[in-house]
Amino acid sequence: MKNQDLKFNKVIEYIFAPFNTFVFLNIAEIMFTEDIFEEEEVIEEMNAINFDFKDKNLRVQWKREKADRLKISKGVFVPISKEESFIMGQVENKDGSNGKLKIKEEVGGIFPQNSLSFSNIRIYLHTAGVASFCLEVEIERDEKISILELEKVSEDLNNLYKDYFEDVCYQIALKFKEVVILKNIPSYHFDFLPNLHEFTDVEKASNILPWTHRIYHIHDDEIFKLENPGEPFRFLMTPSSKMDVEDLSIYDNRYIYFGWGHSIILTATGESGYSQTSRTALDYVRVVELAQVNWKTLEELIDLADYASTWFQLHYKKMSIKKIKRSINKIRDFNIAIKKILDDLRGVKITYDTEKRKLLRELNNRWLTDEMIDKFKEKMDSINSLLDDLYVRQTEKRDQSLNTIVLMFTIISLIEIFGTVFDVFTPDIAISAILKIIILVTGTASLGILILLYLRFAEKT
Repeated sequence: MKNQDLKFNKVIEYIFAPFNTFVFLNIAEIMFTEDIFEEEEVIEEMNAINFDFKDKNLRVQWKREKADRLKISKGVFVPISKEESFIMGQVENKDGSNGKLKIKEEVGGIFPQNSLSFSNIRIYLHTAGVASFCLEVEIERDEKISILELEKVSEDLNNLYKDYFEDVCYQIALKFKEVVILKNIPSYHFDFLPNLHEFTDVEKASNILPWTHRIYHIHDDEIFKLENPGEPFRFLMTPSSKMDVEDLSIYDNRYIYFGWGHSIILTATGESGYSQTSRTALDYVRVVELAQVNWKTLEELIDLADYASTWFQLHYKKMSIKKIKRSINKIRDFNIAIKKILDDLRGVKITYDTEKRKLLRELNNRWLTDEMIDKFKEKMDSINSLLDDLYVRQTEKRDQSLNTIVLMFTIISLIEIFGTVFDVFTPDIAISAILKIIILVTGTASLGILILLYLRFAEKT
């Protein structure tokens, strides 16, 4: 079978992308304070908000993602004891039915207007500043579709995805941040974080759905007759090396290939009845969705470290020692919290699922996750060193100011002492009463001002 002969009746394309919320929840404080964070509070507030879709009949129903189905395959996304995991927004019709958004435009030159739909639209809110927007499209037609046609359709869908949902995700990010502030949920607030409300169009484009990952799922028995069924999809996947189209699955009834921004899942009939061999493509899609959020979180943390370094360099001259000390404590506290996030970045909490562990390991290798983690740690160490240096600089500056004030204090005191001694030992020399009063008032006022200045500078410790 030649590559150009490969055509398919149906392809399900999963499209998902991260978007920034700049909401970094303080999980440690949430877990170990009496004011336990109830995610239901966030869910309730988010459900009270309407978001503007192109179809006015659609709404977002916020809830917790059910994890029981994902646990069947032993790939768990939360601790074993919990039945639910992430805060999830499911897009549905206002009557509660499954929400599909018709695509009004022609797609790929072969699908007319209103013939395709975005469906299974989901939004996930994570605790480390990044959310994700996920959906799928069923690409199906009687004449079948070739791989080349699939590429054209996919590119159009990718562009429409951002056009349809960028503003919706921006609204969600704004409201999520407002809800966290409204409910006084412990979170990190830094002066150097970008202000979502002031985003320009360019900033919105780079922070909201900046890039997508696309997974193509094809169920076809015939393609399994090829020695390497993924090879015909090489130019869809953007492999990182010439021999990189490699099956990552360990089961006979599916092939899984990961690329940089495109992945392929091929399935066939012949399930053995075991839960491991009968899992849907969405199980694997969820692993990649979460891995993408983790990767974007890491990228965001690196950017955050750059923001912090630049901001402190520009503003340290105006910062008091007290403010620098607060910043040092806050950064160190944040650093401790981030170490917990970094521990989770290397993989979803998967227990006995060998296949998914292998897939995550491969994703992290391809996406250079470990290298990015090392880069972020270096940047955080650099920020800590910078803050320590700024603290020393401001301390030296304060000490110089205090020394100057003490010197002036000493000079004025000496003048007053000299005046007193002069009165005692030169009683015959007449000094007018007015001049004495002026000297006394001036000296007292000067001393008072110097004492206030001294106390002000001394308090900046």
